Amino acid sequence: MVMRPIAWQTGEICGPNAAKALNKAAVLQRDFKKCSKPLLIVGSEAITEKYGKGTMIDYIIELSKAGNIPVIATGGTIKAFLEKGFENAKSMGAMEVAYYLQDADWKGLNGKGPYDMILTYGIPYFMQWTLLSATMNFAPHLTAIALGRHFQPHAKWSFPNMREKQWHPVLKEILELVGGGGK
Repeated sequence: MVMRPIAWQTGEICGPNAAKALNKAAVLQRDFKKCSKPLLIVGSEAITEKYGKGTMIDYIIELSKAGNIPVIATGGTIKAFLEKGFENAKSMGAMEVAYYLQDADWKGLNGKGPYDMILTYGIPYFMQWTLLSATMNFAPHLTAIALGRHFQPHAKWSFPNMREKQWHPVLKEILELVGGGGK
């Protein structure tokens, strides 16, 4: 019998359909090939979480550039992107994003059509859980990938409550998968 990962906050129960465990980047290859318009949604925890010699903001910038993926910065995170000279990020509230993503006709940040994949990181757990619940239940046109190291049951793919030393190599693999070099 295969054990499913459990939500990091055990009160967050999603029902019979839960995210698949993301233990290696190769499992995302098919989803990345099918997707034509991904979006990164990043919260304030990206400012303080370490990655390599920098922070997760640095990782997100590298991932955005490698995959040509626009970024929505929530929770005041836009300042950290602008301080690093990164201009492919726009500011929007996390719950506002959740509302717009449910609309399959939303033209996105640039007015060029709806997104078909979201990658979330750094939004406080309970808010990210709510955003992903909304997209899971009301945005079937989206593939949701949670990049944080705590299991998010409402994504299609999520890390299964990992330690940093297990998580960072898989993040590097994801960067390489979308065309980046990694750190």
